[in-house]
Amino acid sequence: GREPGSGGEPGSELHFPQPPAARPLHRSPRRPSQSMGQTSSVQRARAKDIKRVCDNRFGWLSKAGLTNTKLQRRWCAIHNLKLYYYENPRATEPKGAVDLKGAIVSISKRVKLAIEIETGVLIAEKGLEKRVYVFTTVDPELQLRTEGVTVEEARREQRRVDKNNLDKWFGWLQEETAKTFMPKY
Repeated sequence: GREPGSGGEPGSELHFPQPPAARPLHRSPRRPSQSMGQTSSVQRARAKDIKRVCDNRFGWLSKAGLTNTKLQRRWCAIHNLKLYYYENPRATEPKGAVDLKGAIVSISKRVKLAIEIETGVLIAEKGLEKRVYVFTTVDPELQLRTEGVTVEEARREQRRVDKNNLDKWFGWLQEETAKTFMPKY
């Protein structure tokens, strides 16, 4: 069996001096270009480092932006009440992070096969500033595999896969946001 936190490939086992969840990640100062609705700094964490400590809660999602609403495929991972999103699993820093502390996670009624994450940040001058993030399991650039099946069968199978992935991510996000309300002993 593999040790928790192992890289998965032979010879890539990692040894942490402390449990992975307690391992600190380096913070970089907030950059103005990252402020799109975010008021806290984004942890500078390589995708592969987050992957090691996120309890296998990672994978591909597509994100709709605030200004550019075209879906962008992002590699995402959940860790320490944050949903990090990266260009790809080899990226050295996240494109952004959604603070899940106190967030409301729901299945979107506006976007098919999507999750909405509503966050609220209290700002002294403005009161509560809200933002709704939209993530979907649908890959906008996916080419259907139709070998041996009709196009309709291929679409039906892809919808089933997307729905299963949506349910998986929704469960993970619900589980993570619930930590906000758990008492610490």
